[in-house]
Amino acid sequence: MSLGCELSDLQLDALRELMNIGFGQAAAALSEVIDLRVILTVPKILVLKPEEVPAFIDAEVEMPSSFSMVEQFFFGHFEGTSFLLLPEEEGRKLASLFGAEAAPLPPELETGSLERETVVEIGNIIIGACVGKIAEILKDQVAFQAPRFIEAPVDRSSLERRLAGAKDLALVFKTVFHFERQDVFGFLFLVASEGSLEWMRAAVDEYLGSLA
Repeated sequence: MSLGCELSDLQLDALRELMNIGFGQAAAALSEVIDLRVILTVPKILVLKPEEVPAFIDAEVEMPSSFSMVEQFFFGHFEGTSFLLLPEEEGRKLASLFGAEAAPLPPELETGSLERETVVEIGNIIIGACVGKIAEILKDQVAFQAPRFIEAPVDRSSLERRLAGAKDLALVFKTVFHFERQDVFGFLFLVASEGSLEWMRAAVDEYLGSLA
């Protein structure tokens, strides 16, 4: 059962706006890296139990055989674990964009090297910009561990095992990368304790009050 009631529609709308600001910064950084115009959008944001995440992804897109996945821990009043999850084919699209000027690589090398480095770099930029912007606007300070690529093959079963039994809640964002050449989509989700989400709710209310 969805836990969308944990945050009101107004609070979710405010978070979406904060994320769009963060994504704007991330898009500018990505544009500099690959010298292509990039637009990032956040069409969906939900609060779910972690074990509900695979079903949400399955409802958004036919579940691929595997994913590219980056994990990064963050610490502050709002703290938890962030994941950037890209269906395998979407990760390959990003790798081809980032490596467009490089000589072609064998598929096994591209997957093991270029794609991994690309996804980690993008994950670092997006997670840092988005979590950092939430913290900044909500008057928090956040620190990060270095992002890491999940080496083991990530499929639906392994994703379910990774999230099963977690007592935390997940803020789930579906994001779309609009590049000049093609669009790529992925999922960003932040798994945080209920206490962190309670802090976020109060901080968002204070932020909304400052706009009144």
